[in-house]
Amino acid sequence: MLLNINEGIFEGVPFAIAEELLREAGEMHFVARGGSMLPAVYPGEELIVHRARLRDICVGDVVLFAQQGRWLVQRVREILPAVTQPCLVTQGDSLAVHDAPVFAEELLGRITFVVRDGQHCVLSAGYSLSQALVRGAARHIPAFVRTCLFWHYIRSRFASLGQGSADLAQSKSSGGA
Repeated sequence: MLLNINEGIFEGVPFAIAEELLREAGEMHFVARGGSMLPAVYPGEELIVHRARLRDICVGDVVLFAQQGRWLVQRVREILPAVTQPCLVTQGDSLAVHDAPVFAEELLGRITFVVRDGQHCVLSAGYSLSQALVRGAARHIPAFVRTCLFWHYIRSRFASLGQGSADLAQSKSSGGA
């Protein structure tokens, strides 16, 4: 999952400013793009990231980092103590290969929550057997990824219809339109 730093986010605010806000405020919200973290994170879902240092990260955490002009959200597969400085080996849940090592100065933070259907969901660091099977299928069967995206689309449409009905009912009960 990646975001191009040169595009900017939050209605044109450059990534550099967003990175500085994260460093100063300690928390940032942004919308996911791309499918490398399927099925844990779907495109269009809101991610909440908290500032973190390399020593605070554990294997299985989902992290945000800046590398080669892009922001990436990937899962930590390994922590290498390296000769000169420690680094992280990361990989998207639906990708077959890992990324280049992530060093402390590239790490922006840990993804703490995914906002899904209005609920804050914690990304699990561990794998159950069913999660491992789903991630394996996402890595090796392209049709499975398309099915996940289609399911997400349908689920989000039903969730938004339900939210619209709840808002309308609340509006009518409070004397609104």
